[in-house]
Amino acid sequence: AHSLGVLYDGEHSGHIGVASAISAQSYKMINSGEGGFLLTDDPDIAAKCAVYAGAYESLNSKHTTVPGPEYFKEYPTTIPNYSIRMSNLAAAVIRPQIKTLDERTEKYNKRYHDLVEKLEGSNMAKYMSIPKLTPEVTRMVHDSIQINLSKDLSEGQINAFLKECSAHGLPVELFGHKSNARNFVNWEFAPAEDPLPMTAEMLKRAVDCRMPLMWDDSDFEDLANVIIESLEAVVKK
Repeated sequence: AHSLGVLYDGEHSGHIGVASAISAQSYKMINSGEGGFLLTDDPDIAAKCAVYAGAYESLNSKHTTVPGPEYFKEYPTTIPNYSIRMSNLAAAVIRPQIKTLDERTEKYNKRYHDLVEKLEGSNMAKYMSIPKLTPEVTRMVHDSIQINLSKDLSEGQINAFLKECSAHGLPVELFGHKSNARNFVNWEFAPAEDPLPMTAEMLKRAVDCRMPLMWDDSDFEDLANVIIESLEAVVKK
C-alpha cells in the first residue's frame, strides 16, 4: 500500500517476492480512488488472478498481459469469478501516474525531511520521536509521517492531543485506537497466538498523519504548527 517506490538494498520492494500487490486507493502513490492491481512474472499466479478477476469462459484472451492459454488449465471452472476487473477509466487515471513516481517521491521526501526538521527543532521535541529508517532501506517514500509520543504523556493527554489536532482541521490517528484497522487486536481474521504487550504498548503512543501531495508547501508549515501547538496545549494543562 505505502511501499511503492521504496528501495530495499537498492531494489524496489515489490521486486523481491514472486508477486506484489499495488493499491490505487486514495492517498496512495498511485490514486484512482479505489482498487489496485497485482504484479508478477509467475505465469501460474497470473492465470489464477485473471480468473479471479473475471476472465471466465474465453475472456482471458482479451487480457493483454496474461500468460498463454496453456497456463489456465482447469482454473476457469475450479476458481470462482469475483468480477473485480479494473475499469478502463481507472486504468486511464493510473497510467500517467506511473511515469511520475520518481518525481513525486522526491517531492514527498523533501517535504517530509523539512517537516521532521521543524518538529525536532521545536520546544515540544522532547515529547515526540520520529522513527528512523533501517539501514537496508536505501530510499523511502514519505507520503505520511509517524510519530511516537513520549511516555511522559498520559493516555488522557494523548487523546486530548488527537482532539486538539482534529479541532484545527488536522486528522491524526492513533495506531492503538480500538477502531484502527492497523491495530493487531482488530485482526480477528488473523488473531495473535500469544500476547504482544510490547507491541500494544508501542501502538498506544504511535500516531500517524497523512501528507497529501496536492497540498502546497505552506500547508506543511501549518501541519507542523498544529502538531507543535496541540502538544503545547495538552502539556500545559
